Amino acid sequence: MDAELRQSLIGRVLEGAQGVRYELAELVGEGRSGFVFKTTQDVLGAQAAVKVFRPELLRGPQALARFTREVMQLERLLAALPDRRGLAHVMDHGAFESPRGPAPFVVREYLPGQNLTRVIAAHGGFGLPAARARRIMGHVARALFALHEASYVHRDLKPSQVLITQERGQETARIKGGCITALSADEPLDPPNLLYGAPESFGAMNGPLGPETDVYSFAAILYELLCGTAAFAPRPGEPRQKALVRLLSGDRPQLGRVRATLPAELRDRPDLVAGLDREIARATSANPQQRHGSIRELWLALEPLLREAVRPTASGGSAPDEPVSFDSIFPRSIESARLVPIPPPSAAPVAAPMPAWGMLGPPIAGERLRAALVVEDGRAIVALGARGFYRLAHGEWSAAPLPAGIDARAVRGLSRLPSGELLLFGDAGLCAALSPRAGLRRIPLPERDLTLLAAHADDRGLVLVGERASRPGGVAILVPHEGAPTILAAPDTARLTGVTRTSSGHVIAVGTQGTLVELGERGARDVPWGRTGHLYAIAAGPGGVAYAVGSGGHALRVEPAHGGAVATLESVQTTRDLLGVAVDPSTGVAWAVGADARLVERQEGGWIRVPLDPSVMAALVLVWPRAPRVTVVAEDGSAFFHDDAR
Repeated sequence: MDAELRQSLIGRVLEGAQGVRYELAELVGEGRSGFVFKTTQDVLGAQAAVKVFRPELLRGPQALARFTREVMQLERLLAALPDRRGLAHVMDHGAFESPRGPAPFVVREYLPGQNLTRVIAAHGGFGLPAARARRIMGHVARALFALHEASYVHRDLKPSQVLITQERGQETARIKGGCITALSADEPLDPPNLLYGAPESFGAMNGPLGPETDVYSFAAILYELLCGTAAFAPRPGEPRQKALVRLLSGDRPQLGRVRATLPAELRDRPDLVAGLDREIARATSANPQQRHGSIRELWLALEPLLREAVRPTASGGSAPDEPVSFDSIFPRSIESARLVPIPPPSAAPVAAPMPAWGMLGPPIAGERLRAALVVEDGRAIVALGARGFYRLAHGEWSAAPLPAGIDARAVRGLSRLPSGELLLFGDAGLCAALSPRAGLRRIPLPERDLTLLAAHADDRGLVLVGERASRPGGVAILVPHEGAPTILAAPDTARLTGVTRTSSGHVIAVGTQGTLVELGERGARDVPWGRTGHLYAIAAGPGGVAYAVGSGGHALRVEPAHGGAVATLESVQTTRDLLGVAVDPSTGVAWAVGADARLVERQEGGWIRVPLDPSVMAALVLVWPRAPRVTVVAEDGSAFFHDDAR
């Protein structure tokens, strides 16, 4: 019967709720819930696929109405998100009369690639590299977070529901299916669900399905990604009821028991494996109340362990991708809003009109800049990319040679010393001053087991921050003009990514997992603020104030107070990651830049978005405000300026 229904659908034209007609072409997928066909036409500028559900899934006269209501809600949810990365977009829906009764369908964007089931199978019983598993599951976590924020539960998360595709040259993961409970509230227990479904999804426990149901499935998938074996694989000949009893009362999966199939970077790290097993065991608990309360909580517990597994060593290796930020893609959670209420602005910020931008330099073909710096009093820009060092002057980029012994791939950042020298810092404790006349001058540090990610230099000395390469832990190095350097450890395992010294003399550093600390010779003191995202950069303003920015458009005002600094979360007109911040020394106005060409200016009512030239699409790596001019540099090398005096 399936073959007859499948064959009758090929070439059929279905009309959606929006009046658009879809001609079903080749069959691109088939599962227990229905068939997926590619359409012959594009929809909204993108290729489309139509999933036709099996008619027998409609149980009762109210099921079709419920299906229509739920899929319309899902369409509105996905359309409202500022960025749908991680989720397959639902474009339309409808129903038609088939030989076996009414059959509903949904129209999604067509995503060429393969599902995660095939990716796992291709590794032949061995786990994926930790970096790839971390990237894939980070995308899945981000997508689940969006669904849960909108009060949706996927309910059927498994590798076949995760699509692996290429977007802008990067491997990405998107989840599909699920959420439509009208078609699956009473679905039978079967082997696919038994592998990844939480006990409550079988009706084995009383209570509604919630985010904890997806937490369970997520952890089961991660386990299989890392070792190549299903977390709850059925035993040969085992009755389903007995398998369900084992699911409820049996041992939780342990990566430590399948060490031989783990990726090499985990095989010799029993400490990391033990940490992963601890979180996976909690996430796959038979009792939903004993699991992590949200996908965000689970991922923030797992991500540092996976990041440590792929951390570059002092002898080389590539840096892991930045930790996934939920807030950078989706609206902030209600829970986070309760923890750190955003005060209402005195006057609602209004988006700035499009200013006139002039181009300073074109993109650098095939390059991606990591850092940039304005030099020579604004007459030139130097930048660091994946392939080398560059200088922009008179509207053209040119390659700038680095001294012998300096590998551009090991340099993480650039800064200026009070002497005018250019400071280079990065992997393996690299710290050196470069000047046209004196050449390269190494700055000795107490350790080489350091990855330096940010620096601040002034008349009082040099402060460097980053992390240790061999083990978790953010570090800061205070280098005075006279005397020995001092190394301080951050109060947790987060990496430190930014540092500044305020006009009152306080050194403040920021980092991942929301780290915000005051640094002194006696150690590091945590500055509480709720930690609802990562922090990436910080800059000092007038009056002892500093401004920190990070994931999801987070912006903090940090000011001195009796007993220590106090941080206040401010309203920002973006939910994209903010990666850099700078303060105009003459006006005291703060500016921040970030992903997707985001530029924001701080005003009294909050941070307002300033539109850039429409040709700028890349992330911005530098903002240099010097009234009346503001200069920005994008990671593709394009550089622009706006001058109020023009």
